Amino acid sequence: MSPSDTRIGRGTTQGLDLLTRGPAGQAMGQVGGGLLRSARHAGRALVLFVDACSFLPQIRRSMPTIMRLLESAGVGSILVLSLIAFLTGCIMALQTGTELEKFQIQNQLGAIIGATFVRELGPIWAAVIMLARVGGAMAAELGTMAVNEEIDALRMMSVNPVRYLVMPRLVALVVTMPLLTIIADWVGMAGGGVVSSLTFNVQARDYVESATSILTGVDFFSGMLKSAVFGAIIATIACDRGMNTYDGAEGVGRSTTETVVLSVVFVLLADLVLNSFILSILKPALGA
Repeated sequence: MSPSDTRIGRGTTQGLDLLTRGPAGQAMGQVGGGLLRSARHAGRALVLFVDACSFLPQIRRSMPTIMRLLESAGVGSILVLSLIAFLTGCIMALQTGTELEKFQIQNQLGAIIGATFVRELGPIWAAVIMLARVGGAMAAELGTMAVNEEIDALRMMSVNPVRYLVMPRLVALVVTMPLLTIIADWVGMAGGGVVSSLTFNVQARDYVESATSILTGVDFFSGMLKSAVFGAIIATIACDRGMNTYDGAEGVGRSTTETVVLSVVFVLLADLVLNSFILSILKPALGA
């Protein structure tokens, strides 16, 4: 190697060192490290989901736990979900009806509100309530068990923590989410109907006919599919973050926060993917 080549190589190395040590290099390193951690956590959560599904044949052993979780996750969420869905329907009707009234087509409010809730808002609102109210609580509960070494104690007693803790929570949320979505759909449409009737003089019959004219069975099925997938995502993330908690009480709070944030992100990502699948593959295949 010639002296000139040596100087060029040495200068290149020095330039890279300056780049990595500077603010831009440190920022790029932090972003890259965050992406790697996120990919590692996502892979671990996927393995946990598959492991939990492998215990579904033993679901009868966990039925008491599942029924308790169904009551706390489902029944306990109905009131707040109904209130939010009703108010959202009222706001949608008020905002949309004001514009439609300018063109004398306020009778189409039922179609707009019905399609929005059944296809999108119903599953999304149910997921938001579930991840905020139930997902965070699951992460905190499992995180407390992890820092108190209760999960290690289960392993010492030859009890698989995934079968005993994760699988019942996964089943409970997958079952509960479609039921909550149905409630959100009907209550949201009812809220829109109340405002449509009182504010824009839309008859209840016209409102219902407008909604049923645009909605199909595929719309209801797609909403149920979305909600079940959202439930699986929330349960998997909550259990993964909870069971991998460390650093005591501070770690429990961190796991709870990460559960809510990650659940929101992955629910919206899943919503995008499912919408693309439904619109480009499912509906054309069914002729809807």
